[in-house]
Amino acid sequence: MARVTLFRREVLGFPITAAVTRAGDDLLVQVAGGCREHIGSVSTARFENGELKIDSLLLPHHRDDVVGDKFAKALAERSRATVTVVCGIHFDSPGRDGIREIVECTDSLLEDILSSDVISDK
Repeated sequence: MARVTLFRREVLGFPITAAVTRAGDDLLVQVAGGCREHIGSVSTARFENGELKIDSLLLPHHRDDVVGDKFAKALAERSRATVTVVCGIHFDSPGRDGIREIVECTDSLLEDILSSDVISDK
């Protein structure tokens, strides 16, 4: 059975979590939270001929690829593995300041993962 490592932060009164699962040498990450978790994007970062490539699937009317692509790129660069991130974070009308707080929260969550042993734990 695959081991899932959970990371959690809170912003604007709601949790945002990242569940990181090893898939052999690769990583599968689910980032979800806010007032309504969902699937808004799927981002995969992989190396092709030594160059990092990112493929994204974005559902209509969603912007979750901003977070998903950032997580996939950073985690793939650190682990040198293929990383797929499923992302769905929703807040009702957070405003500019709220969006800034959400971005800061997800950046902190990513830093938590990057500084953990889950990346190097092959």
